[in-house]
Amino acid sequence: MQRSERILETIPVGPLGIIPLPSCKELGQKVNDYLVQWRRESANEHKNTLAFQGYEQDSYLVSAKVPRFGSGEAKGIVLESVRGRDLYLMVDVCNYSLT
Repeated sequence: MQRSERILETIPVGPLGIIPLPSCKELGQKVNDYLVQWRRESANEHKNTLAFQGYEQDSYLVSAKVPRFGSGEAKGIVLESVRGRDLYLMVDVCNYSLT
């Protein structure tokens, strides 16, 4: 069994969501583009079932803002609902000028 076949047989827990912080904006867009293309091209007979609802989307990026306070601390504001999603935050932890 090939790797791609094994992955498609695993039922996702929820639709995928990606929040790339400003330090990872370009990488986040590349990951999103790859996932959109890969999931569209993958052939799976279960893709249209209820368990795979939200599996194939036009974009997996979630709208969010990360404002900074004068102390250097930040807060995250998610601008859309992420209820039920498998959510991933992408951040370059070594880039101190952007987080």
